[in-house]
Amino acid sequence: FLLSFQSVRATNGLFGGKWTGLSNYQKLFSDPAVVRATTNTVYFTVVEVVAVVAISLLFAQLLNHPRVKSVFFTVVLLIPWAIAPVANATIWKWIYNGNYGILNQALLWLGVIDKPVVWLANPTTALNMMLLADVWKSIPFITLLLLAGLRGIPPVLYRAAKIDGASRLQTFWSITLPQIRPVLLICVVLQSIWAVKVFDLIYVLTKGGPADGTVTLNFLAYRSAFNFGDLGYGSALANLLFIIMFVAALL
Repeated sequence: FLLSFQSVRATNGLFGGKWTGLSNYQKLFSDPAVVRATTNTVYFTVVEVVAVVAISLLFAQLLNHPRVKSVFFTVVLLIPWAIAPVANATIWKWIYNGNYGILNQALLWLGVIDKPVVWLANPTTALNMMLLADVWKSIPFITLLLLAGLRGIPPVLYRAAKIDGASRLQTFWSITLPQIRPVLLICVVLQSIWAVKVFDLIYVLTKGGPADGTVTLNFLAYRSAFNFGDLGYGSALANLLFIIMFVAALL
């Protein structure tokens, strides 16, 4: 917090700076990199939260079905979440590789594409590929939370709905969703915070490129502070990120 009100730069192995007041925060509103990073962050967060929560709710419903209830399926589901973040990012970097990546090989075999695609060379494509990798890793934990919520719903409610002739959609809308609302809100808040502060995937897959197409506010704060040595501006960006997450949690 104090660093964000100073001009602090790391030069020749030494830290030197002076008090500059709100200059770092004023710079935030005129920096094109911040606009691009904010746009990427909002897009990444919204799409990821919607995708993760929706897919996780589907998986939780399946795992809660009497015919599917099994420890085996739950353990298999946990595998993506159990992989270390950097190892996960490295695996996806191999999958997306334009020369030997399994994604290209699979799509070529299926006839979807006629030549290998360099997935991380285009800003829009790179951001979406990064989204796919993060969604894959995030689904297991959110699924477990939602599954716990589903198993806490009294079965008598479903029996009463069945007697009253409610359809599956009506049962889901009128019983399941209201009953798991607290858990659902927790999932949305947690996943929003995790999406906003994503770092390892960006660092391993793209380093923010191409053309800043995958730079988020979190990565921009890191790059400003530790790559460019501007600790004051990097701290201001980190505080902006904190405010965004705090407001989201309050809402």
